[in-house]
Amino acid sequence: MTLFVTRHGETTLNQQRKFYGALDVPIDEQGRQQASQLAAKLRGQPLDVIIRSDTRRTQQTAQPIIEDHPNTEVLVNPGLNEKGFGDWEGLDADEIEAKDPVTWHDWIANPFDVTPNGAESFADFSNRVLTTVATLMPMFNQTANMLLVAHLGTLRVMHQAWVPGTVFWNLDFKAGHYSTYQIQGGKGLLQALNR
Repeated sequence: MTLFVTRHGETTLNQQRKFYGALDVPIDEQGRQQASQLAAKLRGQPLDVIIRSDTRRTQQTAQPIIEDHPNTEVLVNPGLNEKGFGDWEGLDADEIEAKDPVTWHDWIANPFDVTPNGAESFADFSNRVLTTVATLMPMFNQTANMLLVAHLGTLRVMHQAWVPGTVFWNLDFKAGHYSTYQIQGGKGLLQALNR
């Protein structure tokens, strides 16, 4: 089975370099162009299932692909949502540092172990994503081709679990592109990144 994965299109908060994992924001004009580019790349590709997170930005990114694949089953799974950042949502680095300097500096030094107030811990986020992927694995194994539309953090967690030695922060899933994995033995074997 081939799993196609993609990140949602760009949002205004991406451009502003804001933390916004849990905010349900739409894609912007650039994001709509990226969604159209992605749909064009996948137009001739048979897809049996399209699964996305429970956010507007993944819905809007997936919509042109869904329109090109009208008979494809579409599923929504909130377990694929991005990590929430609590009190830091909607703020950029300078705003966070001004508002919460101690936690900010601790997080910069140790981002996987320090959790902002009201945020989901990285351990909980990673466990949520990997548990969700594990529950989807039977579907992966029974499906010829599936597209997953999610978020940078979500895709990084999946990839890191499947490709040991990957540095979390160095991994980039570009909007408007897709990556492919061959599902074998309960994990994904990377075939291509950012096509």
